[in-house]
Amino acid sequence: MGILPQPSISTDAVVLRTWPCGETSVIASLLTREQGFVRVLAKAARRPLSRLRPLVEPGRLLNVDFSLDLSRELQYLRSGSVDLDPLTCGLTLEQSAFLLAALELVDRCRPMQVAHWGLVAADLFDVCDGFIRMLSSLSDIDPARIFFAFEWQLLERHGLGPEVSCCASCGSAPGNGKDAKVQWFSASEGGLVCSVCGSESHIGRPLSPQALEEFQAYDASTFLEEDHLEMTRALRREVGAHLHRFLGFHLPGYRLPTALDLLRPISRAEEKN
Repeated sequence: MGILPQPSISTDAVVLRTWPCGETSVIASLLTREQGFVRVLAKAARRPLSRLRPLVEPGRLLNVDFSLDLSRELQYLRSGSVDLDPLTCGLTLEQSAFLLAALELVDRCRPMQVAHWGLVAADLFDVCDGFIRMLSSLSDIDPARIFFAFEWQLLERHGLGPEVSCCASCGSAPGNGKDAKVQWFSASEGGLVCSVCGSESHIGRPLSPQALEEFQAYDASTFLEEDHLEMTRALRREVGAHLHRFLGFHLPGYRLPTALDLLRPISRAEEKN
């Protein structure tokens, strides 16, 4: 009587996180296009000549083959190939920090179980794939803007995209142009709040016209246009702070990615100069 082969699957994946296992093996957390989040065991992957060693480096885009046993929480990594390794593309420390921060966000803030998980998984994988490729292209786009746009898309894939086309409280249109009044941005209200609602109820925090324009560019996916190539330090801080509060309010398991701590000494040194 023959032994039935164990079912397996081949799919695109991004490595989110890894842990050592035993003396030579590695456990890797993957986001795959077809199966969503999967943990795999790569046996002997820490040996120098292991063919699985290149497949367990965080941030790499892969095509992998692994066992598929739905009764097990841990699958066996069999083989694969590296499609893109962003860390070999000449990333700066800043770009590397944003890459690791994005991987941490995706791994920690997973969507709740839904009926059509396969479609959600493919959509979320495409967001990660696009972010890694854009960051690795070493274009003139500010890496902070690429990361903020990624956070925005992550919220949208969770069904939590902020409202920036009108006031989330009264529905009025926001002011535009250089003479526009300062709006408000509220995590509890779900996005933009007009100056009247914000000042009366004291919900949210002030949102400058420049930050509102930035958010609207993320919402419309126009942040790559030529008039969005530079971010001042003040705008970076404002946009990052608003998104941090919004993510912390709405996404279970969220916390500020530890990889962003790599950028703090650089910021302080720049301020002294």
